[in-house]
Order: sequence, then structure tokens, then C-alpha cells
Amino acid sequence: MPKVVAIPNNLEQIGRELDARGYEVVHDKYDGYVDAILYDSRESSLAYLNNYDNVLDMERGAIVVDVHNKGLRDIIYAIEHRSYEGLF
Repeated sequence: MPKVVAIPNNLEQIGRELDARGYEVVHDKYDGYVDAILYDSRESSLAYLNNYDNVLDMERGAIVVDVHNKGLRDIIYAIEHRSYEGLF
């Protein structure tokens, strides 16, 4: 089963690249569980986090990944390994 990755509209290029690699890419209107939520700290708001069922679920919680200054390889690594970094 592919990992579900939520993206805001301004990250369409990354979304296409993830889709081509087998990820299920969804947007802020998606209703359900996601494995990862991507955002760009320079351009995106995290206001849409409450749209997803499992943001605060301690067992199946989604990882939030800031893509600013990250290449696709780094983003995929964060998704696959659930590697966190500071938000601030």
C-alpha cells in the first residue's frame, strides 16, 4: 500500500515527483489518514493540518515535513524513516 502524502497547492512539482515514485499524493480537501504532510516554511501555512484525521493520533500520527532547502531525496528519506526535525 503506498504512503499517503498531503501537499498544499504550491508544492505541485514535488507532488508530481512523489506520485511518479508511487506515493499517493492528496491535497487539503482530502478526508482521511495521511502518512506525511509537506509544507514549505517560506510559503505555506500549517493551518490545513486539522483537515486530516490522524494529525494528533499518537499511534498513526502523520509526520510534518518542511521541504524548504530539501531535495527530493531528503523529503523521501523523511517520509520513509519518519525522521523529525525542529519546527523552529
